[in-house]
Amino acid sequence: MRTSGKLNNQKKQHNRAIDLTEHWLRVAIKIIDRNTGEGYAKAHPELISAFMTTAAANFATLTEREIAEAEQVTTINVKTGESGDDT
Repeated sequence: MRTSGKLNNQKKQHNRAIDLTEHWLRVAIKIIDRNTGEGYAKAHPELISAFMTTAAANFATLTEREIAEAEQVTTINVKTGESGDDT
C-alpha cells in the first residue's frame, strides 16, 4: 500500500511537533536547574509545566504574527502587481 503525499506531510508535521516539544522540555529543565540548582526541575514538575505553557503561547503568538505578515505582503503584492521575484 502506497502512502499519499498528504499523509507523509502530516506525519512530518507531527514528528516536527514532537521534536520541538522534546527540545523545549530539555530547555525547560536545563534553565530551571541552572537557576535553582541541579534536580530542582525534576522535583518541581509544575515549573516545567508553566515553562512549557509559556513556550507554547510564545510559539503560537510568533506563528500568528508570521502568518499575518505573510498575508499582508501577499495583499500588497496582489494590489501592486508585484510577484516578489527579483528577476
